[in-house]
Amino acid sequence: MEVTEQDNIILDQFRGDTNATVEEIRDAVEMLDYYEEATDEELDTAAQRIFDKLQIINSEYMQWFELLLAFVFAVIGYMAPLWLLYFQVKMRQLEMEDEVMQFQTIIMMLMRIERVNVEIILEWLERYSNIFKPQITKCVNNYEAGAWEALEAMKDDVSYLPLIRIIESLQAAVEKIPIKDAFDELDSERDYYQEKRKESNDRLIKRKGMIGKAIGFAPMVCLFVGYLIVPLVFIGLTSMTSSFETMTSTTL
Repeated sequence: MEVTEQDNIILDQFRGDTNATVEEIRDAVEMLDYYEEATDEELDTAAQRIFDKLQIINSEYMQWFELLLAFVFAVIGYMAPLWLLYFQVKMRQLEMEDEVMQFQTIIMMLMRIERVNVEIILEWLERYSNIFKPQITKCVNNYEAGAWEALEAMKDDVSYLPLIRIIESLQAAVEKIPIKDAFDELDSERDYYQEKRKESNDRLIKRKGMIGKAIGFAPMVCLFVGYLIVPLVFIGLTSMTSSFETMTSTTL
């Protein structure tokens, strides 16, 4: 470690100097306190060792694959936030589907109970809501000022179509239409969304299975390509090059 530390001192002095000679390095080594009592042979050995290290350092340059890796990582780093947002949007859509299906279940249980009105339904929806809780809470707070206007304001704040349909049914129930009649198509809509969600889950499971298989076979493919195909191609190209050189020399 001490020798390496002394070598680094000399390397820092001559780094980037492609015209440096062994004699110049030997003179610099001789000036170090560490080699104060060293013999000429030890100085020559140290100078030659440092010179070899300096040649390696000065001949270092950026490889093409390093530039390619930097570009790939730059693209990944630049696109990662956007991909994360896409993932969050997809997960939020699944959560919204689950929450609306939960709303539909709550409404189906309440709509057949006597003396249940739209305000009670909104209070129950608010109690079990998560994603749409701010919009429903705002509607409940403004309900006394005007039921239709509060529901219309909530419909403007919501962009999810299935929930907008529920809000429109609640608006119909506000107009003295029985709640049971306002949600007469709720059973069929709920069955439709359940089948749609089941199909989406099946596709997601298949996609995960394909990704898992690809990840599972990736090590074997890399091993096969890295240890068999690439060496064979390299040997073939080397043999072809040597054969062409032999033919060229023979012709000349």
